[in-house]
Amino acid sequence: MRSCLVVALVLCAWLPGPVRAHDLQHSIDEATAVSVRLFFADGRDFGLESYEIYRAGEEMPFQVGRTDVRGRVVFLPDRAGTWRIKLFSQDGHGGDFSFITGARGDVQGGSKSFLERHLRIIAGVSLIFGVFGLISLFARRGGEAGDAHP
Repeated sequence: MRSCLVVALVLCAWLPGPVRAHDLQHSIDEATAVSVRLFFADGRDFGLESYEIYRAGEEMPFQVGRTDVRGRVVFLPDRAGTWRIKLFSQDGHGGDFSFITGARGDVQGGSKSFLERHLRIIAGVSLIFGVFGLISLFARRGGEAGDAHP
């Protein structure tokens, strides 16, 4: 009888462990988060699309998920440093950009102006126009010099 009582007590002491393993707990904390809003040039939100967030120099994503319906990605950086966000959509759009956060999640150099975002394109188009301008200038001078001789 005594051994049955010991077994029953051991089972009663052990049973709450496995039962608690299936109980989902939660806590709500206040924290400083980084919020990034993504949208197309026409103002449409980049909503419900996939993203990955990486710490600088790491290949394993820090966070993965989908943007919310308004195109926002919100995350809590665990340290100051450079962060990279890769974006993917089902229709082939996407992006890849980096930014720096401070120790408390404050963003440094997050948004870029139109000129900063498109500087390479503007420089390339300017270079093409400059080259064709020089070619037409030399072609015109060569044509005028040839017209002077009979």
